[in-house]
Amino acid sequence: WSSDVCSSDLRARRVSPVHVMERRHRQPWPGMGTVLLLLAASVIWHSAAPDAGWARTVGVAVQGLALLATLRISNETPRLFRLASVLVPLAIVLTVVGDVVQGNAGDLLSGLVGLLIVLACPVAIVRSVVKHPTINLQTVLAAICIYLLLGLLFAYILGVEIAIVGGHFMDGVGSTGRPTGADLLYFSFITLTTTGYGDITAARSEEHTSELQSRQY
Repeated sequence: WSSDVCSSDLRARRVSPVHVMERRHRQPWPGMGTVLLLLAASVIWHSAAPDAGWARTVGVAVQGLALLATLRISNETPRLFRLASVLVPLAIVLTVVGDVVQGNAGDLLSGLVGLLIVLACPVAIVRSVVKHPTINLQTVLAAICIYLLLGLLFAYILGVEIAIVGGHFMDGVGSTGRPTGADLLYFSFITLTTTGYGDITAARSEEHTSELQSRQY
């Protein structure tokens, strides 16, 4: 009789709401710190790497790893994680194709691929925070990750606009008016922080619109 009681208690503990919440709040490896390191590495890479196709491919690969790490943290369904595990390498391949094509069409393809990954990352991070609503160090790291993603997001948006519109797009980036990836990232972050040094400025109405949206965020 005592053994039956013990087994009943164990079954009750297995389905107890308290234990369900404990499992839900547990932070699995790799943790939000890993995502932050990957995103910081991506920002540093885009700022320091040469304006070449292979450098853009590396940046997209690092951002893809950050997306996979975020999905791992948020305990998404295995099907969604497997789908992302297929789409991230596909995105890398498409970036390589865009670099091979070159010209505005290649820049547009590479920019759209990077933009989609950067858009997916904040969604996964927010879902992770919602599943772990306790405010702790992980929450703070998640907020920093989203800030870095906003900087990358507006840099990619500007890059896509340049590929579509073409022509002289910025002042202060040379006679061609076409900024590099590092220029776009620099302009994005100084706009987000409302610093506005004035060394790089918008030369067309399309970019003024993007700059205004960035400042609003």
